[in-house]
Amino acid sequence: MKFLICLLLLLTFLLPALAQQSPVPIEKEPLHLLKFENQYVRAFDVFIPTGKTTLFHIHKHDGVGVRLTDSRIRDEPQEGAPEEISFKRGEVSFAYRPNPLTHRVSNIGSTDFRNIFIETLPSAGASTDAKPLENVVGYTLALENNRVRVLRLVLAPGESTEMRAHALRTLSIVVSKGKIVVETPDKKPQTKKFKPGDTEWHEVGTKYSLKNVGSAAFEIVDIELK
Repeated sequence: MKFLICLLLLLTFLLPALAQQSPVPIEKEPLHLLKFENQYVRAFDVFIPTGKTTLFHIHKHDGVGVRLTDSRIRDEPQEGAPEEISFKRGEVSFAYRPNPLTHRVSNIGSTDFRNIFIETLPSAGASTDAKPLENVVGYTLALENNRVRVLRLVLAPGESTEMRAHALRTLSIVVSKGKIVVETPDKKPQTKKFKPGDTEWHEVGTKYSLKNVGSAAFEIVDIELK
């Protein structure tokens, strides 16, 4: 009887730990919230409070990360040595996934970790060539490779962009909150309030201009799919 009681107590402690080691698909990881999805991309809002750790989860696709907070994490692959990494708000990175990655992430810093992770799915691509960067007034190049081009726009209060037509399918990620007037050729200007993590999808040919009518700088990142 004592042996059975000890065995039950041991299983009580071991089973949750063993279950946590079983990797889940990224969309099943509780701290990865699916924000947007179409046939080209999936965007996850990853929010890890200070001191918290994700489950082991699986990344199968290449993707772009857009950091929304200053933070420090421990990245622990299921096979391999853990790595401690510091991020700055607005930082952008790209992860190639020739093979699936299984890992978990711990927030070891003093601030919450928030990251918008955009998977580029196998069907991602555009029907036209990319518009030369030098012709996209107001935007700067943040990252470019054979899969994506990432542009950053920072508008000070009162600043605006020229009317821009997207030559590539694009997912926009808002980095900082703002009050913006959006003007398109066929509609009346609209005033929109954006908050960090908001996403907007633009098909090829979408045309608009932006004006910051708020009291603080407005930052947005455009992820163009090649």
